Amino acid sequence: MKYSEHKSPEESIGLVFWQVSTLWQRAIKDALRKYNLTHTQYVILAVLEELQQMDEKITQKKISDFSMIDIMTISSTLKLLEKKGLTKKTPQENDIRANQISNMKAGTNLLKKAIKAVEAVDKQFFFDDSKSHKTFQTLLSKLKENNTSKI
Repeated sequence: MKYSEHKSPEESIGLVFWQVSTLWQRAIKDALRKYNLTHTQYVILAVLEELQQMDEKITQKKISDFSMIDIMTISSTLKLLEKKGLTKKTPQENDIRANQISNMKAGTNLLKKAIKAVEAVDKQFFFDDSKSHKTFQTLLSKLKENNTSKI
């Protein structure tokens, strides 16, 4: 592009990152289709499970902070998950405006199956050798760490 400092699109790390991310998200979407879950629904179920294991009182804000999904998306997705019978909201004792959110047994059971499908996609999509895998994971973690405070 004549306005870019890059000689070719392949030199743009942002573009290549976008393309790879899109390919990965498509593969995840395909894997989750048979479970009737979107990627966002899957992430929320997984985050709920993780926070429950940490014995946290789980609110929409905690889900948002942990997953980095915006709070409005969390809210609308939780309504769908609750309608499907996968999650539930329980009013908190000390604040009736806040709800504690948890996975229902059906949500946990579905998550157990979906995790296997998602992990299979990750194994196929990302690097075969452990050295490349670890390097990539380290670099992604560093990018996340460097940019989290900027949000």
